[in-house]
Amino acid sequence: MQKYRVNKVLGKLCFEILNDNLKEKMNIEKIRKKIEGYNQEVNELHPFLKNLLPKFPQIKHVEYTHGNREYGADFVLIEEDKMLLKEKYIGVVVKSKKIQQSDVDEIERQINESFRMPKTIFNGQKQVSLDTVWFLTNKTITTNAKEKIKKYFRDKNVTIIDINMLVNLVGNHHQEFIDKMKADIFTIDNNHISSCGTIPEIDKENKYIGYFENEYGEQSFFIGDYDKKKAIIRGGDFGWETEIEISLGMTEFNYIFNLPEILWISNCFTTMTRGDFVKIFEEFSGILGFPKKSQEVIP
Repeated sequence: MQKYRVNKVLGKLCFEILNDNLKEKMNIEKIRKKIEGYNQEVNELHPFLKNLLPKFPQIKHVEYTHGNREYGADFVLIEEDKMLLKEKYIGVVVKSKKIQQSDVDEIERQINESFRMPKTIFNGQKQVSLDTVWFLTNKTITTNAKEKIKKYFRDKNVTIIDINMLVNLVGNHHQEFIDKMKADIFTIDNNHISSCGTIPEIDKENKYIGYFENEYGEQSFFIGDYDKKKAIIRGGDFGWETEIEISLGMTEFNYIFNLPEILWISNCFTTMTRGDFVKIFEEFSGILGFPKKSQEVIP
């Protein structure tokens, strides 16, 4: 009987450990999916790295050098060597794509350029030469591509960082990123193709946020300003960069919405302003594109 109780306790403990491991694995997969989803190199991946890189131990300065005069490196990091009391300079070459063997020649050019050309930092006040180059992608790198890069730069300090290492670095040094992900109420995938534009970064400060997805998977956001009593509609169907402003009293409007969209917009606006839904719907239905009055569709 005693043996049974011990085994039962061990079994429960093993189950709890397994459950914790599964939760940890799910968290890792969630982080990986989030980082891998940064498909826009400049608009998404670079801002993410601007927040991550300064959190690495001994990195005392991060310089964003991307542009016409970057000479290979998108970032320059200053690492403080506390033992030797000197600075080391690290260039970071960034890609947001799966790296295959056919990509290595272009990568070799960028890394060589990073080492050869001095980097200007601190608004032109200082020129430095790189001691090390990190090649970084938020996607995978094939084994053949890794071996080729290592072979090309066997005599230089080149470090390869792929999505797996990036996830580990976030887990060790960027708790703020993890906490923000845990705090998100829900996460949605972008259903629209790249030609629909860059996914918007929505400022939620003092804003009422509404989300709508129609039967075709087309997505829209209602971003309402409590103070101004106005709202912006952004959607992939008419381009994520487009901001459609709506407010009560509008006289001109160049877009057409259908009935479900107008009902959604009217409901969001009513909630944001604590107004009268019927009056708001009647006004919006007359200007946003659907001609029928509210009494014809509302019991």
